[in-house]
Amino acid sequence: MIESRIQPQSVGRIVTEPFVLSVAVVDALVVVAFIGVGLFMHAMEPWTFPAYTLRTATPFVIGWAIAAPLLGAYRGRVLESVRRTLAVVAVAWIVATLIGGLIRSSSLFLGGAPPEFLLVNAVLGLGFILPWRLAVTAGHRWRAGRE
Repeated sequence: MIESRIQPQSVGRIVTEPFVLSVAVVDALVVVAFIGVGLFMHAMEPWTFPAYTLRTATPFVIGWAIAAPLLGAYRGRVLESVRRTLAVVAVAWIVATLIGGLIRSSSLFLGGAPPEFLLVNAVLGLGFILPWRLAVTAGHRWRAGRE
């Protein structure tokens, strides 16, 4: 059997292609950028306080790192379907927000996570993660169609 280099191979629920590792790294950067924009909107320049920005983003990056693979956001089926991308990534981000809120509410991190904060984080965060992941899906589909 001939394997296509663009078809992700999966071990369990996580695709093992190097491409997916790249997507996961950019996912984390998108989450940090989202938090940075949030800080900026609250009159704090994230580039002036990079350690604070990273400390603020860490609970949500951890939440994403837990939720996305568990819910299948890196599976080949998701990377090949716009509908699946929308559904899985949206649910994964909402779960990541809840996990991040729990972590942020712990004694390890400052800031707390009141329900209204988590609601805003979930809704506005989708505006960052979904366009990026839809672009990945579109690129993946385009590349698959060319070979």
